[in-house]
Amino acid sequence: MRQIFSIRFFAAVAAVVGLFFLLTTVFATREVIEGDDAGEVMVQPRRIDLVEQVFASTSGSFGLDDDGLATTDTDLVIDGQRRLRIVTGTPGESYCDVLGPAGSCAVVADLLGEGVVWFALVPKEPGTRVELPAIDFLDDGVATLVNGWQLPFAPVLDRRCRDENNEDVEFSSYREFRDVMGDDFTSIYDTVERRLVAVECRTRVPYAPDPVPTTTGTSTTSTTTSSVAPETP
Repeated sequence: MRQIFSIRFFAAVAAVVGLFFLLTTVFATREVIEGDDAGEVMVQPRRIDLVEQVFASTSGSFGLDDDGLATTDTDLVIDGQRRLRIVTGTPGESYCDVLGPAGSCAVVADLLGEGVVWFALVPKEPGTRVELPAIDFLDDGVATLVNGWQLPFAPVLDRRCRDENNEDVEFSSYREFRDVMGDDFTSIYDTVERRLVAVECRTRVPYAPDPVPTTTGTSTTSTTTSSVAPETP
């Protein structure tokens, strides 16, 4: 009787199996590398329809669970006549304790009609201005921040920069400002004007992504106001 399974047959099978495991390892390694790129942070664009100071929450147990979803229904008290309804399960982010001192937080929200699709609670100082992450780029009246939030901006943004000699830093365009400062600045939103109105050099909100490297060694140590019209990239 002829031998059915020869040494050559087993060698061929072993080669096919070995090739399969090799390809599996290569693609798995590629996915790990591409998914763990510390130098590239992927952010989801998020249209922001509302930015307002919050004075109280009607739920004393309001918060977010480990999945970033609201744990209870609540009304966020914006002023004497207005409240923002958050229902259980609404996705959000929290960088401020809304159950803390009155007026110390602001709510940033993506709305569908009057319903909240997504929200974030951020720190708020007294007054009408809310500090937000740096602007990534400008396009057709809308500024996209480095964390993906999209808001309208004023035709002229106040640039608040001084150099190490305490002298005003002048920028001919927003592009030049961005090239010099990278992400190392803060955007200022005004709740009365309902748009971004200024940028402040060398300050960053605690929840902003890590800054990208700047293209020059220019440094600033304090701030002053210099009004310059932004240039769309």
